[in-house]
Parts: sequence; structure tokens; C-alpha cells
Amino acid sequence: MNKDWLKHLARLYMPVYQCESETMKVAYAGYSSIKKYYFIRRLLKNDNRPTFVGMKCYWQLPGLIKSNKLDILISEISMIVLDNFQKKNGYIIPEWITMKINIDRPLSEICHRSLSDFSDVMRKIRKYSLTYELLHNKESVDHFYNNFYLPYLIKRHGVEAMIESLDTLRNVSRTSFIIAIKENGLTVGAALVGKTTESLLLTRLGLLDGNDEYRRHGVIGAIYYFCIVEGQKMGCKYLDVGGTRPFLYDGLTKFKIGLGAEFITKLTKYNQYLWLVADENSAIAAEYIKNNPLICVNKDFSVISSEI
Repeated sequence: MNKDWLKHLARLYMPVYQCESETMKVAYAGYSSIKKYYFIRRLLKNDNRPTFVGMKCYWQLPGLIKSNKLDILISEISMIVLDNFQKKNGYIIPEWITMKINIDRPLSEICHRSLSDFSDVMRKIRKYSLTYELLHNKESVDHFYNNFYLPYLIKRHGVEAMIESLDTLRNVSRTSFIIAIKENGLTVGAALVGKTTESLLLTRLGLLDGNDEYRRHGVIGAIYYFCIVEGQKMGCKYLDVGGTRPFLYDGLTKFKIGLGAEFITKLTKYNQYLWLVADENSAIAAEYIKNNPLICVNKDFSVISSEI
């Protein structure tokens, strides 16, 4: 039995954590501390520590809304009982959803001010003299991991950082290359990039020593821009810009939308999902969902917005 199936079995019986602010009380059911902290912070807009309130079977979770007087409950979902959650009120949301930019068109169109924020990216590229080069040697992967990827994730995302091992990146790098961004000759940003038949895949990125000043200089945007330039040289139709959280107003999601990225429109039951449900009598929960639209999926796994 593989690890994925063990995770699905474990999600039939999960720990539940509660947290509240002055206006809202929420709970998270599941094992992922990264997702737990992300969603609690996202809902409550603070960094309060959640309290463990017990273990619950998946079928006990809907009752927590009333018994624990919750405004919103979020739960990890086992694929084994996904159908059960699809029949209930609430939203089925992807843990991550992939976005991509159509680069099979003129660069002038991709960067047009009316279609994307790339005009601002290009302004910063000129202002800070940003250039790039491609690296294919194995040693550059270790350097990228220790000096760019790891410090950037730790400083940028803290307890919510999803950090992969160096061995994982070494394995990925066998079919990838690194695009390095330079500011006045100094390498200040880098990304690990892969390729399929029709897409360039921007998989992992980072800034030198995790220094946020380079982000303000437009280095992250420059990574996307120069990936598009290289992707077009390679005859790619898309730049796959990786996954993002399902909240439309999440900072990373807004950034990628601003660059013209679009969500994939179809998922499968084998993706990982969460269940978000609100107390139907909670005005604060209804207001929150109205002001913070979600990407969610229908029963046929087509992607929609909670705004619809």
C-alpha cells in the first residue's frame, strides 16, 4: 500500500483544531500543519495558535458547526469518501490549483498594459539592470537550494512553507535547468524550470538569502518574464506557473492573475481537496465568503468560482 492510500485512510479519522478572533470562530480538521496555519490565518487575519479539541471521524464533522458553535469549518478530504462530501452543503476546494500563461502569441500582446502587469515588470527590469542566464550544471542545483530556494521559503512563508528536500530537487533537476536572474552582474534570484512537449514548467524559485529587497526590485516578476522569453524560443505554447491557493484574493494568486495566468479548468477525483462549510445562520461567515471568493469544483470536477 503506497503512502497516498495511507493518507486517505488516515483522513477518515482526523484531529480537529479550533481558533477564534473577536468576530469569528473556525476549525480545521486534518493532519497538515501548513494548511492548518494558512487557512486559520486567512480566515481570522491573525496568527493565533489553534487549540486541539479531539479526534473525529469524517462523518462527525458536519455536526461540529452546531455543537462547537463554529462560523466556518475546513476539513481535509479522503478520496475514499469524496462522494460523501460532494453531497453536502459547502464548497469542495482544491488544496492547490495550477495556473498557466498562454505564451503562443506575440510578446507585445502578453505584456500589453491592458492585459497584464508585465509592463511594470519590464520597467523594473530596466531600472535595476536585470539580466538572466541558463545553468545546466549539477552543482548549480545545490547552490540554488541552499542560497535561494530554502532561505526564500523560510523567510517568506514561515510555518506555512512547503519545503522539499535537496534530494527531491536533485531528482527533478535531471530533466530541468536553472534560470538565474542577475542585478548588475550579481545573481539575486533563480528558478528551477522543466519542459514538456508544449509547456515550460516554472517549478521552484527563490531569492538570494531570501532577501525581500530583491522581490521589491522585481526579480520574481523577471523570472516569469524571462521564462516566457525562453519558452517562446523553445516553441512552447504555455508557461506553467505552478500551483496556488484557492482564494482568488490570495497574494500569490492575485500576482499570477495579474501576469495573465489562468486556472486549469478541469481537475480529477485524484487531486487533493478540502471541504469548506459555513454556518448558514452566521452573517459574519456569509460576509467573509462574499468578500473572499474561492476557486471550487463541481461534481464533474470542473473549476468554478464561489462568486457564481
